[in-house]
This record gives sequence, structure tokens and C-alpha cells, in this order.
Amino acid sequence: MPIDVTHFSMVGFAFDPGSRNGLAQFIEKHSIGCQPIELTKSEAVCVLRDPSGGDLWIAARRRDDGGNEFVTLNPGFAGEGRAKVDVVGDNSDPEYAPFEIGVAARFSGEETPIVFDLADPSQAALTKRGASITVDLAAFSFKPEIYADAKAYDAAQAKTGGKIRFAPNFFIPTGSFFERAGGAMPNDAKRPTAYADFAGKVLKVGHRTNAADGRDFWWALVETYGNWTIDVVMDSSTVSTEPKVGSIIAGRFWLSGRVVSP
Repeated sequence: MPIDVTHFSMVGFAFDPGSRNGLAQFIEKHSIGCQPIELTKSEAVCVLRDPSGGDLWIAARRRDDGGNEFVTLNPGFAGEGRAKVDVVGDNSDPEYAPFEIGVAARFSGEETPIVFDLADPSQAALTKRGASITVDLAAFSFKPEIYADAKAYDAAQAKTGGKIRFAPNFFIPTGSFFERAGGAMPNDAKRPTAYADFAGKVLKVGHRTNAADGRDFWWALVETYGNWTIDVVMDSSTVSTEPKVGSIIAGRFWLSGRVVSP
């Protein structure tokens, strides 16, 4: 039975998100050998770091009886992307603290905003307002658009006849705009979401296999706005055109980041 495309499958982790038993089996399987990171005296995450670059973050809380209860589960990716940002505030949902940390920032030296979720919540102290940090951003897309080169990208836009055309390195923080305005933030949301629409040129690319689950995925290091680089990860089933160095990848992406230099 095929597994649905999810943010997890984009880094090669496979499970049926619609099956409660499937989720339980998935967590049980991957919690073995998972490296624990304490967040508070009763709350922790454990991370499975796959050689492919895919990360799996399992969050748990200690119960009064001494046992642990599962809270949430998130994917991540450790790659080569590098972007310098200046933190302007906390974008976290208090309901999921301290396991899920949202960061509102601007690209260093620019006014262009960016919102991303921290892959490693233990790095929250490094993302306080006013901090200047270098992050490895991983971008997850359900519908990646892949073009042979910038010329093909421009031709595809011209073919649609739209009045507005985008540069091959554009970046729009669509998670900061409501859906009714074409953004990625739900109309009833109280805070921005960690989404952006962008395009960029492929500098490096590889077809990888997640050793933990045996599922393959595509990784591409993409150069976008400001010459910053982002790791784009894609479920192989969503890739109809093989990406190559020089290709242009565009789309709407969920952004997960890890701090690599404070």
C-alpha cells in the first residue's frame, strides 16, 4: 500500500499519518537508539539522525507515574544551506511549547522577513530577539516545480500569460499573508506560519535513501534571494523532472531551520 506524501516522506521517513496504529508503530520503531535532549525536568525530545541527512524529532513528557507520553513528532534535515538572519521575535504557539519553536526574523542586512520553525527546540535560547545567527534552512514542498534552467523557467511564466513574472531567485514570505490574499497563513490564524514561496538555482543535487526506513528522496542545495542557500527536500513521487545542477526549483515550502552559528 503506498504511503501518502508528507513532510516526513520528503526526508525518507515512511508511515501512514492516517493510522493511529501506524503512528504508534513508527514511534516505537524509531525511539530505539534515539538521542535524548532534555528541555525541562519533565520534557524532552529525542532525535534520530539518519545518514541521509533526514532527522526525526520525537517529543515526550514525563507523567506523574514515571512513564512517558508522546506529545508531537517533527521531521528535519541537516544539510549545507546557509543564511544569515537577524531575529525579530518569537513566533511560537504556546500550546506546543517547549517542543515547537517558531522564529520570526529578517535576512541579514535586508528588510525581507522570514519565518521558520526550529528543528531542534533546545536551540531556542539562541533565537532571542536581536540575535544575529546563521541557519541551515530546509525547505519541504508537496508540489516542487523544476525547470531545466532560468531560460526554461522564464518561458514557462511567459506561456501562462500572467502580468507578473518572478525572478529565478525570488523569495516571498507567504506564511505572513492570509490565504484569502494568496498566502499560506490560515484566515483564522493568530500568528504567521513557517512558509515561503521562492525560486532558486540548484548548486548541488542528490538522490538519497533514508537508511532507517529505506525510502528515497531528492535533495538539492538551492541558491535563492540574497545569494543565500537553502536545502530543498522532495518526496521522489512528486518529482517528475530530474533536478540537475543549474536547474531552477520553485514552489511553496515549509521552512525548518537549525542554528549552525550564533
